[in-house]
Amino acid sequence: MDLNHEEKERALDFRLLFSVILNFGITITEILGGIFSNSLALLSDAIHNLNDTTAILISYIARVLSKKKRDSKRTYGYKRVETLAAFVNTEILMVIAVYLLIEGINKLSNPSIIQGNIMLIVAFIGLAGNLATAYLLHSGSKTNLNVRATFVHILSDTFSSIFVIIGAFLIIYQKLYIVDAIFTLMISGYIFVESVPLLKNTVNILLQGTPTDIEIEKIKAKLEKFDFVKDVHHIHIWTTDGKDKYMEAHIRLQESLDQNNYDLDNCIDKLNKVLKEDFEIDHTTLQFEKNRCLEGEKVT
Repeated sequence: MDLNHEEKERALDFRLLFSVILNFGITITEILGGIFSNSLALLSDAIHNLNDTTAILISYIARVLSKKKRDSKRTYGYKRVETLAAFVNTEILMVIAVYLLIEGINKLSNPSIIQGNIMLIVAFIGLAGNLATAYLLHSGSKTNLNVRATFVHILSDTFSSIFVIIGAFLIIYQKLYIVDAIFTLMISGYIFVESVPLLKNTVNILLQGTPTDIEIEKIKAKLEKFDFVKDVHHIHIWTTDGKDKYMEAHIRLQESLDQNNYDLDNCIDKLNKVLKEDFEIDHTTLQFEKNRCLEGEKVT
């Protein structure tokens, strides 16, 4: 790991920790504001923000654990802790979305008087805090799945704060108390829609599924173009954290060539070069064989 990369990682850790403190303050403010204003939308935003705070804290802890060096019990290291954290965060987010949906429907049929001025002030405070947190985490969300899950939390809460502000204006000037319930339902729907792709991605990683940007048939065809390869089979490709990709496969060598003259190290280098440059696969285990898997032509 180069120095510049280490500095970026430390900076991201600091941003995550600072975001925990910032969002906890926002959460307390919104809970008090929701209680005094009688706004479900504001309380919904507060609950959502509390989950954001927990999500960021989990992300920070996961990043610390993920940097532990691999050992005899964790031969792949602890990188998957971040993926597990992303999965837990997303699950919590979806549960909250369901809760907000139920509460929003209940309040839709029984709207109550809301203190719009308090609601508006607190919503602006929440929006400012969410925008600041989103700015802090934006760069890290592009390269880290765990931070990406946390960033989606914050982004969804930013939009919910905007909804609450719009609702507060409508309540203050139009006395449309029902918009509090309507915007609560909108916040719930947005959270759910944003969570589904993240959940699918994390589940695929935890189940050691093939990364979404990988097509096994293309890899098989590419490797079988080498003159020393008869076929490639028993291919397994997975990722531990959404970035590092691993592959294992059986390589059946051509029988027509003189097996004794194979430079096996050179063969491995050629195969790995293609896998790295064309498919971004850095970690491979390639098993060479002659007649051990005669069914190799039929399976991948």
